[in-house]
Amino acid sequence: MTVNRASKVYKIPFSTLYCRYKGTRGLIKKSKGRTTVLPENIEYTLATSVKTLAKWGFGLSRKEIMELVGQYVKINNLKTPFKDGVPGEDWFLGFKRRHLLSIRKPEPLEYSRKKAVTDPFIIFGYFDLLERTLTDLKLKDKPQNIWNLDESSLSIDPARTKVVGEKGRSVSRVISTTGKENTTFILAANAVGHRIPPLIIFKGKNMWDQWRAPTDKEFPGTAYAASPNGWMETEIFTNYFKKTLIPALGSERPMLVLYDGHATHFSVDLVQTAMANDITILKIPAHTSHRLQPLDVSVFKSFKANWDETVTKWQRQHIGQRLPKSLFSQYLGETWIKVSESCIANGFSKAGIYPFNPNVIPRDHFSKESLERWENSQVMANPMASVCSLPSISSSRENF
Repeated sequence: MTVNRASKVYKIPFSTLYCRYKGTRGLIKKSKGRTTVLPENIEYTLATSVKTLAKWGFGLSRKEIMELVGQYVKINNLKTPFKDGVPGEDWFLGFKRRHLLSIRKPEPLEYSRKKAVTDPFIIFGYFDLLERTLTDLKLKDKPQNIWNLDESSLSIDPARTKVVGEKGRSVSRVISTTGKENTTFILAANAVGHRIPPLIIFKGKNMWDQWRAPTDKEFPGTAYAASPNGWMETEIFTNYFKKTLIPALGSERPMLVLYDGHATHFSVDLVQTAMANDITILKIPAHTSHRLQPLDVSVFKSFKANWDETVTKWQRQHIGQRLPKSLFSQYLGETWIKVSESCIANGFSKAGIYPFNPNVIPRDHFSKESLERWENSQVMANPMASVCSLPSISSSRENF
């Protein structure tokens, strides 16, 4: 006798008999509505795994998740309403809603960058050295003496600014080059938002006066240089450090300057010059600038967005024309001036430099195994210290 037939014959509610038959009477469900196709514990495990993979940079697509469920159904010989054992769009939408998931465009992140910011030995080693340096120089309460210098590049053909067009049809923007030509520049600012003149590096054997913006239209004191490929060179960086950065810092000392450790950013001459002028250089760990370099953290995104808007407006009035180098210099200076002091200062705060905060990268961002090894190393190095504090890391200090 079927459950439905027994319900009618014995006048017992169908739901009562069904629950007894399935053994679900008295169970408390976490989700509302009818029972899910997959057991709740399996769905929960799947959702947790999806979140973990996304966290570590290996997020699954909608199709991959549905195929994964299809494989599980096939291997375990489950009876489901899925077509060919693979769930459809309706199941995925319900699964996404039940477990607070969303479909998002992932930000591209190099493996080396992901690995560096999830290694507590690198991150805590850097902050240990930073704290020692700030303490030795007595700069913890002197943000005006803490500077960040950062290098990047700009395209003369905008690619960030979006446009409005007819739905279902592609849109385009007329540009003057292939869109791959970039010009290198350097910006520098301190923890209270004060800026110093930028450096612009044009592609060429020599620097010509007509490439400069008019004095009344450029950022005051802008430095210029030229290299065969338009890239940074050690000599150019050293000259900028000597002739632009040091004079702009003023007479107060000591000073702390932080920047990444690219090969062109260091030379014996530069280090000797810094020492002679009571300037301490602290290298930001490789592949961590997107989390620990102030200008990268809070300035460059809005800076480049404003740059694109400015150049886009110029191109509309000069169709097919190449942006002159003098205008590049002028627009870069105007864009640099638009950046607010609070925006710059916020970058130092987010990077944990000022106010000093070694916990700007949450502990759950670190690899579990690496974090355990680091905590064990702290216990062995100092059994009386709490693993939650930030004790000295001698081995890491030697690497910076």
